[in-house]
Amino acid sequence: MNKVIIKPKTMGKFSLYCPFTNEKLDNEDNSFEIYEGAGKYLFSMCDDCLFCDVGNNDEIEKYWDDSAAEAIEKFAKNYPDKNILLIEVVLETDTFYYGFLNEENQELSDEEITQRFIK
Repeated sequence: MNKVIIKPKTMGKFSLYCPFTNEKLDNEDNSFEIYEGAGKYLFSMCDDCLFCDVGNNDEIEKYWDDSAAEAIEKFAKNYPDKNILLIEVVLETDTFYYGFLNEENQELSDEEITQRFIK
């Protein structure tokens, strides 16, 4: 599992995109919630709840004891042969997690991932 932490300083109008395929993730403007996946999207979660999406949240929820980060790590350990990218977006009071499958093993820098994910 590869992990990138994004700490936006200011947030204007934005949309979320798959960092590997550049497909727009179906989210409301200026929202970190994703209702339908696109590209290589696996899951999305916030720090204290599960988003309602089409990802693997049912499986991740089985590992939910104390935190989303712990549940995601346990999920990723079940798939050591998969190249999972975890994007963690840290705002003032909230943290959001997004999982993507890097099937082609694209080598992107943290900066490239950040620029491709939030536009």
